[in-house]
Amino acid sequence: MYTIGGLPVSTLKRTQMYIPEELLDELKRKAGRENTTISNIVRTAVLDLIKKDRAKNWETDPLWEMVGMSQSEDHDLSVNHDKYLYGKGR
Repeated sequence: MYTIGGLPVSTLKRTQMYIPEELLDELKRKAGRENTTISNIVRTAVLDLIKKDRAKNWETDPLWEMVGMSQSEDHDLSVNHDKYLYGKGR
C-alpha cells in the first residue's frame, strides 16, 4: 500500500497536467534537491490543500457558540468530565 502524507492510498490513477515551463523547471530542481519525484511533490501539495480545506472551522460551528454558556462550582470539568458524567475516574 502506498501512503501520501501518512494517509494510506490503495491505488494511484494517472493524470496529465499542463503547467508553465518555469514552474516545471522549479519542480525539477526541487525534486532533485529532495531526492524525490515531481509527482510526489504535486501529490503532497494537493493533499495539503485538501487537508486545509477540510479543516474544521470551529468559529462557524454551532457547538462553538455554546462554549462558556454554562457555569459550575466544579473547576476541573474539562479534566474530570468522565467522573462527572459517568461517575468514573480516569
